[in-house]
Amino acid sequence: MPLVQTITLQPGAGTGWHYHPGRVVVVVLSGTLTRTLHDGRVEVSRAGDSLVEEAGPVHVHEGRNLGAEPVVLIAEYAAPDGLPLAVPVEEPAWCRGGARSGEAGAAGAGAVPGAVDRRPRAGRDSAPRGT
Repeated sequence: MPLVQTITLQPGAGTGWHYHPGRVVVVVLSGTLTRTLHDGRVEVSRAGDSLVEEAGPVHVHEGRNLGAEPVVLIAEYAAPDGLPLAVPVEEPAWCRGGARSGEAGAAGAGAVPGAVDRRPRAGRDSAPRGT
């Protein structure tokens, strides 16, 4: 049976690198969540956005709050019985030693280089999208 949790990340906080043994469906209630994915892509999700985190160690990622207000999430976990909701892992080798993915730089205040904007656009279907 799925488990639903509310998760709050204060400004500057992060989840650490991890993966989920079962699929997770997330809705961002407030703030801006910045996720760095296993392949280096950065996705930014804002209040009202939803996302799916697929299961398994090939889907390692970290979530961070780079903003000034708390990020509040509702997460529905489909973890198999007897397994944890999340499994911590080491930071991938490709992101050690240099600038971390997703950190704001010269692109301007609040900009995240390489980020994918997950907000619905006018005239497009605003139904939840998976990642």
